[in-house]
Amino acid sequence: MGKYYALLSGIHPTLPLAELESLIEITSNAKIVYNFDGVSIMEGSLNTNIVNRSGYIKEIGYLIDLYEINNIDYYDIAKKLKEFEIKEARVKGYRYRGLSFDVNIPDLEINLSRALDKIGINANPRSNNVVRIIITEGIILVGLLISSQDNSYKSRIENRVFSRPGQIDQQLSRVMVNLSRLSNSIFLDPFCGTGSLALEACSLNASHSICMDLDANMVNGSIMNMKSIKCCKSFLVARHDVSKMPLKDESIDSIATDPPYGRAASTKKRGYYNLTKLFLEESLRILKRNSYLVYAGPSSERPYVIAKDLGYKIVGIHDMFVHNGLNREIVIVRKV
Repeated sequence: MGKYYALLSGIHPTLPLAELESLIEITSNAKIVYNFDGVSIMEGSLNTNIVNRSGYIKEIGYLIDLYEINNIDYYDIAKKLKEFEIKEARVKGYRYRGLSFDVNIPDLEINLSRALDKIGINANPRSNNVVRIIITEGIILVGLLISSQDNSYKSRIENRVFSRPGQIDQQLSRVMVNLSRLSNSIFLDPFCGTGSLALEACSLNASHSICMDLDANMVNGSIMNMKSIKCCKSFLVARHDVSKMPLKDESIDSIATDPPYGRAASTKKRGYYNLTKLFLEESLRILKRNSYLVYAGPSSERPYVIAKDLGYKIVGIHDMFVHNGLNREIVIVRKV
């Protein structure tokens, strides 16, 4: 049984782990066996390509071992790396969010490099084989890097021909789509705005990405973005009200959306609560059983309560600071 580590982004305290859990659920026969601050340990048959579709997972690698800060056995590490039959390696240290600041990373890198040289593994600073020394929570994790996050998807923000202030950022869009457990299936964003979530669904291999909005300007802008970026197998952008969407019963596999709220939002005077309730009621009809739905809202409105009262199963609630006037809540639910 393989053992792996995942280094998570420190951008948010809980969303990176939630994203990792969702990606393991839809791609792998593996499980998370332990979580440190910013690092998760996994066992089983893991699809390591999940790092390439993630928003908040920085890297994945083979777990060599864990050591106490003051009890590192460099020779033991070198022997275990020898089992991977590598002839050279580059040692690279990392400290998660300033933890154990008294530990000198260059000293760790030098000591392990010397141990590697002694057993016949050439310590080469240009090697593609990267041995990671990760410091977190009073321990040192040693791993062999498999894959790092590809951030090229972020360029879609710059390449979009249509944008608006306050649109959800591309990194969070990707995370929300992953939290909806999209897997080569039909995706819906019923408040698509500029199309951020629908575009990410396309790039993450949605078989069909549906983007709806009541605002004609947003619909036209989303069409422009979809056509200019060209990452979709199949997509539909349409102007419709969320209270009655022209979709068949149980025809949608996953939903992720950011309903309008705040001073700049146009909700046709229905307010966040009423609008979100209408959308969640209609989603009960169109969403397949046991499928996931992810949505956002101002924490002051307690968005999760709306879904709970309608009978959805609450999977996760994640608070996110946006600015002094707004705390956002990301809610993950499942239709049961």
